[in-house]
Amino acid sequence: MGFLAASSSVCYFQVVGPLNLQEQISEIQQQLTGAGFSSIEQSAEELSTGWVELDDYESSSFAKESLFRRDQYLCFTLREDRRRVPAALLKRQVAQLSNKFLVNNPTFNRVPKGELEQIRDTARSLLMARTLPAPSCYDVVWDTERQLLRLCSLSQKVIDSFQGLFHQTFVGLRLQLLHPLSRAEQLLPASLLEILQQSNQAQTDAVLDQIESNRWLGVEFLRWLFYRTLNSGSNYSINCDGPQLPQQPFTAFLDSRFVLVGGGQEGQQKVVVAGPQDHYLEVRAALAQNKEIEEATLHFRREEEECWKLTLKGERFQFGSFRTPMVRPESDPNDDPLAEAEAAFLTKLGIMEEGEQMFNSLLKSFLELRLGDGWKLEAAAIDDWLKTE
Repeated sequence: MGFLAASSSVCYFQVVGPLNLQEQISEIQQQLTGAGFSSIEQSAEELSTGWVELDDYESSSFAKESLFRRDQYLCFTLREDRRRVPAALLKRQVAQLSNKFLVNNPTFNRVPKGELEQIRDTARSLLMARTLPAPSCYDVVWDTERQLLRLCSLSQKVIDSFQGLFHQTFVGLRLQLLHPLSRAEQLLPASLLEILQQSNQAQTDAVLDQIESNRWLGVEFLRWLFYRTLNSGSNYSINCDGPQLPQQPFTAFLDSRFVLVGGGQEGQQKVVVAGPQDHYLEVRAALAQNKEIEEATLHFRREEEECWKLTLKGERFQFGSFRTPMVRPESDPNDDPLAEAEAAFLTKLGIMEEGEQMFNSLLKSFLELRLGDGWKLEAAAIDDWLKTE
């Protein structure tokens, strides 16, 4: 789903490199246009990838600055059109061409291997020419002041394609996944950063090593939050930068769906617990057996009618199906469509940033406890609670 949809999955990146939006806006416009999407509808090509406008997936002109810039934000969309040939049709086409070859070459009892490969390529090309490409679009919102970029997809294939095109388009800039440890580094005061680095189990600065070696951060955060959900009022307050004022109260809790993983005699086991439950005994039992919460549904509430909901991916802190409160800006038939589109964008972005600020505040509260003197008592209390029926 797109950025303006009721819910959208979000992968977060930090943009690294020099950027001056005011001085480089013309260059950015040219870069987006140069890597703009080109249709393959009238050809037999399998794949086309490029940028299109956020409000018009058919346009890659970026003719006006207002079509890709809103205040400090750059917004555009990755579009991928791909032709896919069903395996059954390809098999049938290959069989037809093979039979034709044998009729024309009666001395052969079967098609030679080299000729068969050529027949497969021919069959694929024939079917490609008769197949319409299927479009897929993934919105991008880039905060150039914070150098924070949001991609509306969690598919690894899409992420890889996006990163490749981004680096080709914006030479001199690079993307770094905002993984749990890097997010924690942005939130903590200097007094706790040294302790966090001592807890860093990675041997290198490589992002994949940082993620894999520090899975403990997501595992312990979700374990702690599950405990707090069932043993506290789930009350927290804003304690980091963002659109909401410091100390503003909110509630946060896990509910609805949990995915747990753990090793067993026959390899890794996965347990999915979904639906309303009274005491989540199945989740508690799985945790007591040394399984880990891999992902869970996280809720935020600020007031009775203001609710945020997302599926938190613990390994990378990606937000799946991030749903925000519905806020509809007032519109007038006489309003400029571009102004209405910008108002809708900024309204959605503001309410999304509020949800992100609550998540960061929740994570910071956990980190201050986890890296402080009180963690041993808290961890012992969680273990004792899991052992009780």
